Amino acid sequence: MSVATTYAEALHLSAIDGGAVEDVRRDLGAFAEAMADNAELGSVLVNPEVETRAKKAAVATLAEGAHPLVRNFLQLLLDRGRMADLAGINAAYAERVASAAGRIDVHALTAVPLDDGLRARIVERITTQTGLAVDLTEEVDPDIVGGIVLRVGELVLDASLRQKLDDLRRSMAQAPVDSAVSAA
Repeated sequence: MSVATTYAEALHLSAIDGGAVEDVRRDLGAFAEAMADNAELGSVLVNPEVETRAKKAAVATLAEGAHPLVRNFLQLLLDRGRMADLAGINAAYAERVASAAGRIDVHALTAVPLDDGLRARIVERITTQTGLAVDLTEEVDPDIVGGIVLRVGELVLDASLRQKLDDLRRSMAQAPVDSAVSAA
């Protein structure tokens, strides 16, 4: 079990006890997103050269409107030097909440937007295999050239054309070359 999963599980149990599962999901997600969107904030909060007391004061101010469980949890992460794990903890927490509600989060990365038929087939296939309702998020990245990359929790299925081309390039680079053929 990863550090992020361990912390997420403990937070989830506390949120259940406090009847605040969705509030915690929302507020933890908002703080994690703010940290990811603001590189300067993220670097200060994970920098061991910045005093923990100063970081705690900044987090207390930034998380002022958040649920008390989230505010306390963020302070705990600072005390333990685990603020760098916040993105993973947030993802693991969201996954745990979704799983407890009978849902599964699936992220689809494609070179072009999914059409309705393919979207429906992806959702149907994952629902059939997992028995869970699918919350599908989509992202378009032309750099993958074609195909699809699906992320379900920590499982990644990369069926992109970019991946296939990279695999072919590696195979060609490792293939032995017959010197008799190259001399001809």
